[in-house]
Amino acid sequence: MGNVSSLSSTDPAADEARAWRASLPPESRRGTDLRGSLIFALSAAAYVLAFVGIFRLPTWWLQLTALWIAPIIIGALFVIGHDACHGSLTYSGRLNRILGRFALLPAWHPVSSWVHSHNTLHHGWTNFKGREPAFVPFTKAEYDRLPLWRRLLERVYRRPVGTGLCYAVEFYFWRLLFPRREHSPPRSLSFHLDRLLVAAFLGLQILAGVILVQGAPDPILPPWLHVTVGVAVPWILWIGFMGFITFLQHTHPQMPWYDKEEEWSFYHVQLTSTAHVVFPWPIERILHNIMDHPAHHLDPAIPLYELPRSQRKLEQASPEHSVVIYWTPWDCLRACAACKLYDFERHCWTDFAGKRTSGCTLEPFGRKAENETAVASVP
Repeated sequence: MGNVSSLSSTDPAADEARAWRASLPPESRRGTDLRGSLIFALSAAAYVLAFVGIFRLPTWWLQLTALWIAPIIIGALFVIGHDACHGSLTYSGRLNRILGRFALLPAWHPVSSWVHSHNTLHHGWTNFKGREPAFVPFTKAEYDRLPLWRRLLERVYRRPVGTGLCYAVEFYFWRLLFPRREHSPPRSLSFHLDRLLVAAFLGLQILAGVILVQGAPDPILPPWLHVTVGVAVPWILWIGFMGFITFLQHTHPQMPWYDKEEEWSFYHVQLTSTAHVVFPWPIERILHNIMDHPAHHLDPAIPLYELPRSQRKLEQASPEHSVVIYWTPWDCLRACAACKLYDFERHCWTDFAGKRTSGCTLEPFGRKAENETAVASVP
């Protein structure tokens, strides 16, 4: 089995990505205070209504409906906060900072550690092992050295139902809430204050739930359990969906990972290791276009309301190297089945036994294997 050569002197994918970015009109990168604030206000109002509805709607089934709607709105607010933390939701930097903090509160995400882990590490080192913080694959040798409990946990993480658990434990808990010293954001005071703000918001949710449940018109749960369900379940459902989405955006049998800087190139990777996952129309709009992800990765200054147009231009400018996946349950199952471990020497995905499950992930994007016969077809 041959190793994979580093980028050649000419890199069509990177050249096309640079040309696309240079061709964008200035207005496509210019957020507006009015539009950004209005998008936030509408989503925030919808969240408040859903939260109140969990306790005060007249029938139990309407309360249950509100319980299912709430995580969707948390996701919409999260995308708004994500945009604001990139400085692209509105024109005003101060307004972006304010709206970003408020929008991320229902997701219980501290802004400082989110900006460090997401903006600095994830965007700065997408799919680079050792710096990328989310859904980093083990090699076969690393996996074999893990204790039994951790190997079993990794098997859960790499299933569709386990992606949310992986995000919650490995990224949210260990990167955002309680990061090790080497993973902590540089401004420790802001980080601690942001965690206190999240804790205060959680306390406010519990207090509001206790007050609202007193007037619940059709109670089917004890008050304490109603409050627990009303506060915790929307977040649990949202974090599960968040993990699922994050996994799909950068994990697929045709998308490579890297562990050598000489093989990694910013523009090349943002285009070829970031997928435009096409969901049905309502989901795309509810998620505020965040699945137009390659355009966002190549230029985070593009506001969420300009992403669809920018993504279309990107796919027209680089049809050969753009990764566009029309989502189906079967494609999701196929990706999870194939993408268990990664072989950084052969640049392919393997299963937990080390058996190859993908072709050479670099070949479609302008790199060549030294041993052409080592490349297997994607299952």
